Amino acid sequence: MQDTSTIDIDLAAIEHNMSVIRRVVGDRCALCPIVKADAYGLGVSRVARRLVAAGAEMLAVYSLRQAIETAAAVNGATPILVLMPVTEIAREDELVRLMLGGQLHLVVHDEANLAALEACAQAIGVTLPVHLEIDVGMSRGGARPDEAARILRAIHEGGRLSLRGIFAHFSHSRCDAAITARQLEAYDAVIRANRRLIPDDVIEHVASTYALARSTRYHRSMVRFGLAWLGYGLEELEAPGAIMAPGDLRPVVRWSSQIVQAKEVPAGTAVGYGARWTAPRDSTIALVPVGYADGYPTQRGPSANGSLSVRLHAPSGAAVDAPVIGAVNMDQITVDVTGLCAGDARSWVGCTVELVSRDSGSRAHLPRLADAAGLIVHETLTRLNPRIARTVSISASSQAPQCTIEVVASRASDAAPQRLNSAVG
Repeated sequence: MQDTSTIDIDLAAIEHNMSVIRRVVGDRCALCPIVKADAYGLGVSRVARRLVAAGAEMLAVYSLRQAIETAAAVNGATPILVLMPVTEIAREDELVRLMLGGQLHLVVHDEANLAALEACAQAIGVTLPVHLEIDVGMSRGGARPDEAARILRAIHEGGRLSLRGIFAHFSHSRCDAAITARQLEAYDAVIRANRRLIPDDVIEHVASTYALARSTRYHRSMVRFGLAWLGYGLEELEAPGAIMAPGDLRPVVRWSSQIVQAKEVPAGTAVGYGARWTAPRDSTIALVPVGYADGYPTQRGPSANGSLSVRLHAPSGAAVDAPVIGAVNMDQITVDVTGLCAGDARSWVGCTVELVSRDSGSRAHLPRLADAAGLIVHETLTRLNPRIARTVSISASSQAPQCTIEVVASRASDAAPQRLNSAVG
């Protein structure tokens, strides 16, 4: 086996998730998937076109370089929103082309940022579409309400920046309804106080995955989301009465490998560096050729206790979870398969191992794996090494990898993007 593991991206699951979100927010609310960090490490070239074909009317990234890569992936079919504070814009052909076409949307974070963007627009000779971020409590970028009011006035009276959007980002939308509601009110107060300075067609967007699933009051004219298109996020949402539930979405990612060795060891045998796990009985242990160099999380506690698990497809054909034992190594992990299948240890060699399973009931389901490692889903995904082979598939069921139809990865995003919704363009 040349590749020790494979990350599979289910295109049908992406389309399903986008259709679910569309039904929840309605036709008048635009969809803005976030594809930062190379679409969370899944490959923006293969993911972005699929999202546009599934109804995305804007795509959000973090940096100008990401904007260039994303625009190229979708052939300029939809505007790209750059979330970071931008103060300089090089005269690169790709950027100039995006700006001339009005496809590059930038964010104003404060008055200094406003002045820098005005200077950039003047130097290049374009009118820049901008979105104003109002800081309502995240304190991570954005302008405080009093400064936001001055920025709105300056944009209204100026000529080089065109206000296309206003937004906020909530700090507690996953877990605290009261704080989220107060932050929404702070946002609305700025809108009410400055209504005469705001064009009627401005795009309002305050909802990420958690807020859009919490209540329709957060949908406004656009929602921007990352975890939801990936099929995650709802497991962690603390919101009784939420309008979306975990089962509504399908996980997109499956990371798999196979067992390369298995052996029987007697009770009392130590496994791995530092003897962090000792067999409590005669045991069967299996070796999987994936480790922290690939991005598999390490166990953070003082001793390994089996909190990390994988999903195995046993020699019998059954799908079973098994604990990772001992230390996670650079390029291998050890799994306790004792009693999970009849037969000798050698029958396990070649069996499929899901390091990340699409089965939400598995302990190797990505949110459970991340939680067991003390991480979050975003971090776990973006830690996966780019050298790991990526494939794409179209599966009939997220629970049944054997039904997956493999597709050539380089052709994963050949579907023509749908026409951009004019309300956002």
